[in-house]
Amino acid sequence: MKFGKFIRKTTIGIVVVRDSLQGEVADNKFGEEFWKRSAVLYLHPEYAREMGFREGDVVELEKDGRTLRLRVLYSDTAPEEGAMMPNSIFSNFLIGENKKRFAASIAPSDGDVTEVDEIVFSNTN
Repeated sequence: MKFGKFIRKTTIGIVVVRDSLQGEVADNKFGEEFWKRSAVLYLHPEYAREMGFREGDVVELEKDGRTLRLRVLYSDTAPEEGAMMPNSIFSNFLIGENKKRFAASIAPSDGDVTEVDEIVFSNTN
């Protein structure tokens, strides 16, 4: 058994990328299809397994007091150690000054994936 299965919270590097599939549903940014394609965190399959995450799991990302819950998807193009996130309201909610790369803590979550309106109507500046 890999040590990563016991990690409850750790920090990972996240790269923000453009996703052409989002463009297909961008006309309704409050719609379910946009949400499904944006509220995700791509992990390399090997790295995800080492961390103890399966495809479809919900994880919690936290950066500077802001928290999101995202669905894990596997991608062979994700960094071998780190993650990839589509450029969207979800990544923008967590990003600091660097718009392409940031670090955040990751942990398993029992909650549901964050909805767009939770971000829009949050009190976090």
